[in-house]
Amino acid sequence: MILSRSVAQRLIMLGFLLALLSSCSNVPTSLVAQVPTAGPVEQGQLVANNSADQFIRVIARPPREGMNPTEIVQGFLEASASFDSDHAVARSYLTSEAATTWDPSAGVAVYEGAPTLVEAGSAVLMSSTLTGRISDIGRFAVEPVGTELRTSFFLTQRGGEWRINRAPEGLLLSSFDVNRAYRSYSVYFFNPSFETLVPDPRLIPVIGPALATTLVQRLLEGPNAWLRPAVRTGFPEGVQLEVEAVPIENGIARVSLPQATEFSSDAARVAMSQQIVWTLRQLPEIQAVEVLAGGAPLVVPGVQSPQSRDAWPSVDPSGLPRNANGYVSTSTGVIRLTPEGNFGVAGAFGIQDLGLVMMTVSRDGSRMAGLNGDGEMLTSRLLVGSTAQAQPEADNSRSVAFDGAVNTWFVDALGVLYSIGPSGQRFPIEVQGLADEDTLLGVFPSRDSSRAALIVDRGAGSVVLIARVTRPSSVNITKIVLEEPIRVESRLTDVVSLAWSSSNTIALIGSESAGALQVFEVDLARGEVSAQGAPEDPVSIAAAPGLPTLVAAADGLVYENSSGTWLQRVRGVTASYPG
Repeated sequence: MILSRSVAQRLIMLGFLLALLSSCSNVPTSLVAQVPTAGPVEQGQLVANNSADQFIRVIARPPREGMNPTEIVQGFLEASASFDSDHAVARSYLTSEAATTWDPSAGVAVYEGAPTLVEAGSAVLMSSTLTGRISDIGRFAVEPVGTELRTSFFLTQRGGEWRINRAPEGLLLSSFDVNRAYRSYSVYFFNPSFETLVPDPRLIPVIGPALATTLVQRLLEGPNAWLRPAVRTGFPEGVQLEVEAVPIENGIARVSLPQATEFSSDAARVAMSQQIVWTLRQLPEIQAVEVLAGGAPLVVPGVQSPQSRDAWPSVDPSGLPRNANGYVSTSTGVIRLTPEGNFGVAGAFGIQDLGLVMMTVSRDGSRMAGLNGDGEMLTSRLLVGSTAQAQPEADNSRSVAFDGAVNTWFVDALGVLYSIGPSGQRFPIEVQGLADEDTLLGVFPSRDSSRAALIVDRGAGSVVLIARVTRPSSVNITKIVLEEPIRVESRLTDVVSLAWSSSNTIALIGSESAGALQVFEVDLARGEVSAQGAPEDPVSIAAAPGLPTLVAAADGLVYENSSGTWLQRVRGVTASYPG
């Protein structure tokens, strides 16, 4: 038999690989010893394909003989990132008394980089830069830039070995360890009209109690204190799991609620189901959810039991209508970008160039508002024959955005926020919690109507804040209040334009320190900022869930981000997605 040269080469390579694999038995014992060969078999978590979500298990090392106080504290800090057996390895650095009283569930202080440890007698002083805190319910809060973390460990000798006899409450973890040990999940509540779900993001340890159980328990506990006034829930107050576990069998998660739940109204049973399904569908191993009341399947109108993970598309937290498209203001009028091509919108905005330099589209795509180069505010329905209506009360606005389907928010030239209805009547919106020196530049409500992103000038630069939105009802625009604006990142110093790219992320144009303007994405759950690059001289941005980010640049072109590259999409001045 004669083999071709290519086949012969492949056989030689196969023989080499087999020899290499057989030689694995000769690996030095110093390397083999690092691989566990005994102990209990533990079920790992399913890992998503996205490398950013892949879990790297923290291998904690117990104390070695003869460690000095600084080494003991360093070892304790490193072992704190391991949640196995309730931080058993970290507790081995403590005295028996301290190991009993130390409470790692009391929250997390997140620091940057390697901490400075200084011995002072029998104490070790720790200092570092504090970047944020994770509360006992998993909510992350960013700390102001430059905040220092200073704390102390007190040690004593036991049997000739140093151990910590007083440690700070909670966990002290580096940003690196948080990224390794935690993942971001949301528990879902409703906006005031019960039309759209609102995410309440939590950071949850990957190793620990079963994730499905933890998520449902957090859901039943209710929203975090900051978000609570702006959202609603379908669950009765005080309801708990009847069985303190959410088992998953053959892809079906079973949630056992008290029997009294079956006597709730139809609307309440639907709302509870929607919240449970959307919260649990984040786990890839769950394909369906069976909700039980007193051990029997809960009867929910309009859906079978078990409920598919895709059972409730109408309350999608993205708040975006199906087949949503981008809009661009061009020299021939406003066009709609579709997969089939670009088409002029219906009505006045689509048949003539009104000189729009800023525009917004209602959440249902039925209305549009914009500001032209002369500072005039114009509004119109996107219907054939509709005319553009001037809104002199909103002239020379700094920003304009739709709040729902008919009401428009704008920030006037003095930095005051107003809501204006289709009839032209305007009402002020109170913004609480800003400092006296802060100047409001722009306000952009989320698509679920429960939060708003603010661009605020603080003298040395402009930053982005998130405020909760409280309102007496979904139709009353005269009593809206924006409360407790909070900083959601600590890196950016000059923000010029932003848009909600998803229910829990914001795309913006800004800069770090004195750097050039570029596009960033801010993860509201983790406070993380990722740079996306940008076309030269970006001016304004448009974003929406699952759709390419659009950026209008000073060269008169609108670009879109396709696979990490900014490509020219169309010639235009500004862009928008339904909001």
